[in-house]
Amino acid sequence: MGKIRDLGKKYYIGQLCALSLIAVVMALNYAIFVFPNRFAPAGLDGLCTMVQDVLDVSMGYLSLLVNIPLLILAYIFLKREFFVKTTVFVIVFSVVTVLLRYVDLSAFYFYTESGTSTVLAPLVAGVIRGVLYAFTLKLHASSGGIDIVAALIKRKKPYLRMMNIIFGINFAVAMISYFVYGMKLEPVICSILYFFVTSFTSNHLRDAWREAVRFEIITADGEGLRQGIADRLHLPATIVDAHGAYSGTDRKMVICVVSKKAAPNVETLLRDYPDTVVFRSVVDR
Repeated sequence: MGKIRDLGKKYYIGQLCALSLIAVVMALNYAIFVFPNRFAPAGLDGLCTMVQDVLDVSMGYLSLLVNIPLLILAYIFLKREFFVKTTVFVIVFSVVTVLLRYVDLSAFYFYTESGTSTVLAPLVAGVIRGVLYAFTLKLHASSGGIDIVAALIKRKKPYLRMMNIIFGINFAVAMISYFVYGMKLEPVICSILYFFVTSFTSNHLRDAWREAVRFEIITADGEGLRQGIADRLHLPATIVDAHGAYSGTDRKMVICVVSKKAAPNVETLLRDYPDTVVFRSVVDR
């Protein structure tokens, strides 16, 4: 039991370290692509970015200030693991964002004086943010801000779709940016583009991680096939009785759900069972 507990602690610490690294990359993403091009990213970070532009106060301070009451609510109403991991992310992101103001990153800024490539900034920043966001959710955490607000609303009103809540807040942020950035449409377009690219990227990755291949294998040697899947592939399988409606013969159907990466291994194994009928389908795990 002690070894299992130690492994659990190491795994948990590893997750916190991974979240810290994600927060650092997120801060760099903002510093290089978002701030130089003066547009509001999605969520409460967008509001903090606009206040930073108006008052010249680091977004890191503002992000921490906004998230403190939200983290308190998360501690009271949401799961403890979610609270701890989100707190780590918020603190690391805020501290790094503040420190980056004292680091000369001008050589890495994505910015053109002519403005002809401005639209690429929210595209690149959105892709990076989407990838980081997907990994954050995979670690059962969040980046704070709008995620906590959406989680709290979802807890009180579970019938609401979280993406609709997030979209509404992000759209409001984009509209506000019109008045902050000189009543120009370009910052609004950049903000909306950033949000959609972020959502598309994160959703695509999460769907890819959830997808699996379901094998339904009809065979006369159900137990032998199940044993082969267990011994050679180290995968679980289920056997159910099957009766041919046309032939009237009794068979076994072996059901196995595996990752897309492991699917070719199952197909290789099935070469040893030529008298099988195989049905494949893509499912969510």
